Amino acid sequence: MLTFEMLGLLIGGLALFLFGLELLTDALKAIAGARLQSLLSSLTSNKFRAVLTGAGVTALLNSSTVTTVLLVGFVSAGLMTLAQAIPMIMGANIGSTVTAQLVAFNLSAAVPYMLGAGFALHAFGKRELLRQIGGILLGSGLLFLGIEFMGKATHPLRDYEPFISAMREMQNPLFGILIGAFFTAIVQSSAATIAIVIALASQGLMPLEAGIAIVLGANAGTCGTALLAAIGKPPEALQVGLAHLLFNLFGVIVIAFLIPWYADFIRWISPSSPELNGLARLAADTPRQVANAHTIFSVAGTLALIGFTGAIERVVQRLAPSAPKIRKPSGEPRYLDKSLLAMPALAIARIQLELTALGEQVLNLVRHSARVAVSGDERDIAELMNEDRDADQLGAATLVYIGELADTDHSDSEGREIVDLSRITACLDAMREVASTSLVSVSHRRLAEGVDMARLRTPEGADFYTAVIEHLQQAVTLIGAPDDEAASRIVDAKAGIEARAASARAAIMAQLSLRTPADVLSFRLSNDMIERFNEVARLSRAVAKATRHLQAARG
Repeated sequence: MLTFEMLGLLIGGLALFLFGLELLTDALKAIAGARLQSLLSSLTSNKFRAVLTGAGVTALLNSSTVTTVLLVGFVSAGLMTLAQAIPMIMGANIGSTVTAQLVAFNLSAAVPYMLGAGFALHAFGKRELLRQIGGILLGSGLLFLGIEFMGKATHPLRDYEPFISAMREMQNPLFGILIGAFFTAIVQSSAATIAIVIALASQGLMPLEAGIAIVLGANAGTCGTALLAAIGKPPEALQVGLAHLLFNLFGVIVIAFLIPWYADFIRWISPSSPELNGLARLAADTPRQVANAHTIFSVAGTLALIGFTGAIERVVQRLAPSAPKIRKPSGEPRYLDKSLLAMPALAIARIQLELTALGEQVLNLVRHSARVAVSGDERDIAELMNEDRDADQLGAATLVYIGELADTDHSDSEGREIVDLSRITACLDAMREVASTSLVSVSHRRLAEGVDMARLRTPEGADFYTAVIEHLQQAVTLIGAPDDEAASRIVDAKAGIEARAASARAAIMAQLSLRTPADVLSFRLSNDMIERFNEVARLSRAVAKATRHLQAARG
């Protein structure tokens, strides 16, 4: 019965810890929002800045594994090079130690207040920020409650000789490292492994040497998820996972042979309780010592290897050679990553990249359709329809991804951004329809009736079409980089565009007598083109407005 009770407390405590960690991470991600994307995508040649970036992002995410998986996605999408990712991986190892330092505090007296205040804010907070702060408090409370449960579960083991003997055996570095790596690979969280170590240490059951060995194993085991995430992705993604593995293995191998001296050093620099003796002193001192051992291991490894990132890059490129670059068909998404759906801020940033690519396709399509409408033949129309098919396919895939993102848990502001992105996608799709349907229809009628529309070209018409194309081009740029002033200029240009359209109509009227069927048809087709381009201008303004809303949603 006692064993059953202990097992229940241990499993329940681990479940509470992991759930609290998830709540805490989700709340931090929601507060960080798009800043998470800007941090990760801040490409820099400064290695130390990249290390700080990796540490900061990991501290927000509470997981070096998640950061590394994100870097896998960035490198595989071509948004980051391996050389830029390696220092961030090193920083991620440092950032992951924040959780260990947090759980090493004995805050059991504050847990009920954290849970109460966290639940009240999370459930009844009127502002989103208050609800997220509630999530942080609630998650932290559950995290510490889980540690407390695990501590109570292991308390009876203080007098259980077989367990005490097993802990002594754990001081064998190889055994401890294997245990740490195996458990971390199963739960996919080095924080959970270290939490159990700290829970045992808080009962005086985990000698520091054994704790260090398990921490080393946890650092090796955490690499498995990133390697799994690279399966099915380009070789560059596997290179990121291998770089993480090599970096961690180097530190593990070096420290494994120095554990006794390393443990003495950690005891020397860590706070101690000389007034206590025996198990009481071990219980008081060891949790912080384990956390410090984890932090110093990561910092020292980074300082030792930061100057060798080029060598690490060359080694992993030999282990996983890059394949020849094969450009994806323009109809296939390049940036959309299903693994980011759990992190809406990053998924939204990827949608913006994909919509910018779609916007470029639509821009080229509109340009091409104007030439085809005036002077193209059947072969030109067929080429245009091929371009349209790619843009249609990419737009549909983007809408599916937006729909999947809308079904996930996200903040109110992220919900507004998702709506704005769907509006932009709809506008681009409508412009694609103008080019592939309306303007192609003009071309078919021109060819069927033998109308010479090229003779109706005027400076006023060229000025109108150029202005519309420029506005579309500016709107496409705003999708990836919203700018309130630039968006306002596009929206405020409505009167100018309409004046240019009127001038283009007047210039055409001046060239036609409208007394013959051919002149009437020429006027109709030319006027239809002007109306269709007016529609493109209107949709460009709608895109600009949506980007302005997108920027406002981010505060």
